[in-house]
Amino acid sequence: MGENELKQILREHGQEHIIEAYDALDEAGKEKLANQVAKIDWSMVAMAGHKELAQERGKLEPLSALEVNEINARKDEYEAKGLEAIKAGKVGAVLLAGGQGTRLGFDGPKGKYNIGLTKDVYIFERLIRNLQDVTDKAGCYVPLYIMTSDKNNDETIAFFKEKSYFGYPEEYVKFFKQEMAPSTDYDGKLLMEAKDSLSLSPNGNGGWFYSMSVTGILDDVHQRGIEWLNIFAVDN
Repeated sequence: MGENELKQILREHGQEHIIEAYDALDEAGKEKLANQVAKIDWSMVAMAGHKELAQERGKLEPLSALEVNEINARKDEYEAKGLEAIKAGKVGAVLLAGGQGTRLGFDGPKGKYNIGLTKDVYIFERLIRNLQDVTDKAGCYVPLYIMTSDKNNDETIAFFKEKSYFGYPEEYVKFFKQEMAPSTDYDGKLLMEAKDSLSLSPNGNGGWFYSMSVTGILDDVHQRGIEWLNIFAVDN
């Protein structure tokens, strides 16, 4: 993004204070800040201080759902349908793993936390084993998309490689980063974390679909002909 374009965009969105910060930077700092601004979803920023804009999606109502006793009564039928869809290549899995293990007292990706009592068992390992219980029944694998974050992406990928993907075929696993959203004050003004950096925060597990779209992972989903995605979080 060129300097003139950058400043025009910031003026259009009432962010003149960012221009002042930009002008005070050296070339490396200007490039870093410009790259962050280029990734901003301004429709999200516009909602700050304007709750009415969040209602443009229409009326929100609870989804209809089956009760547990109804599912159990038709368990064999539902399981057969699910395995049929997996064998037809219509099912994918998405693991939301962008968080750190801070609340567990662990400095690293939450999925690396060792939950074993008599032997090493990692959260990532347990989740992969759960997935394999299903793929073993189906007799085939499903594509697994793992959402990481800026903080834990490299460490997560390195851990999976170190553990040989816990026995899951590497060619069926793809990683993508959770998008970062800019922080604002109550008036929608962008906040700065440093002289050359906006204050950014992960957009949360609810942003998984948007993150898949902007990173290009959704293209892989479409190319494979996947129609159903099973979403599960590392916390579970």
